[in-house]
Amino acid sequence: MDDFSVREERDFHNLTVKPRRMHLLDEPSGYISALAKDCLAHQMRFSVGRLESELLAEGTPHVLQIAFEGGDDRTPAIWTLYADGDAVAHGTGEFAHECFCESATGFLDVCRAAVHAAMQFLVTVPDDVCPRKLQPMTVTQ
Repeated sequence: MDDFSVREERDFHNLTVKPRRMHLLDEPSGYISALAKDCLAHQMRFSVGRLESELLAEGTPHVLQIAFEGGDDRTPAIWTLYADGDAVAHGTGEFAHECFCESATGFLDVCRAAVHAAMQFLVTVPDDVCPRKLQPMTVTQ
């Protein structure tokens, strides 16, 4: 075998798949902060906090919370977004990861759209027809 064939054979057996890198909305400032900030759950919490601040600055304050289920502390399996106590969006951790892989603000944009849609629904529907019981928007890939 010549050197090229040996190199090709070695590289074929050493294939590794690199996971897609997330774009981080909360950029780390060093190695230690990168260990904490380079996880899906932190970026999701940070996005919700930033959205809450943006809504406050716009003059439409809402209390936003995100709840995680399943998975581990760094990569939740399922998430639910609450605005003023009502569930407004629900999705998988895989969907949120794909949002961050596309852009740093992808998940923030999804949450913003869900909150605006839910609040628009509550404004247009009278309380006697819908007594503030929302069905959360399920986001899928």
